[in-house]
Amino acid sequence: MAKQILIGIKEKKLSEVAHYLMIYFPYNEEMCSYMDAWMGELYENKYPLVAKGMWSGIINLKTHKLLNWKPEYGDLYLQAKICDSGTYFLLDKDKKAICKIADYVPNGLVPESEDCGDYIRLRINNDGTIENWPENPDYSDFIEGSESVERIDKDIEEEPILDTKVEFTYSQLMAKLLRLPKFLQLEIGKALVANVSEGFEEDE
Repeated sequence: MAKQILIGIKEKKLSEVAHYLMIYFPYNEEMCSYMDAWMGELYENKYPLVAKGMWSGIINLKTHKLLNWKPEYGDLYLQAKICDSGTYFLLDKDKKAICKIADYVPNGLVPESEDCGDYIRLRINNDGTIENWPENPDYSDFIEGSESVERIDKDIEEEPILDTKVEFTYSQLMAKLLRLPKFLQLEIGKALVANVSEGFEEDE
């Protein structure tokens, strides 16, 4: 089911009952990016809150802070095109799940509001505060069309990491290689030359 809500929650005001929001989505570097204060894109090994290809964060809805953000991450801007591949849980003050959306981004709550369910855009300070979090969030996405259940399904959608087929044009591949540190470029170059040399030896 794409949307679930605990029985009895619809009769309550979600803005009062919900204290936290948990977000999960596949971090695809073709669709997602972190930018630092100087508008420099971060490399793959520096993506905060990303593990095994999944971004996950928990936000305090009262303070607008990412609880698992670390000061060493600094001030960053996260932009992610997610469409319907994300999973969102509203939690009560005891961090018990009360609502779930496994569908398009609930942009009434998650910035930016004009993104029509496709994007998440977060301006995150080094203390985890999300600068562009809405002052008057709209929780209606969690209510409309939701199935009332006795228990929220905790499963999340995860994209396979190892079985994903990725295709690049030559120019795209070169652009990615040139973004890597110089020593990695050299190592990749050596490996490619060695591979080509082995091919020539086999042909002979």
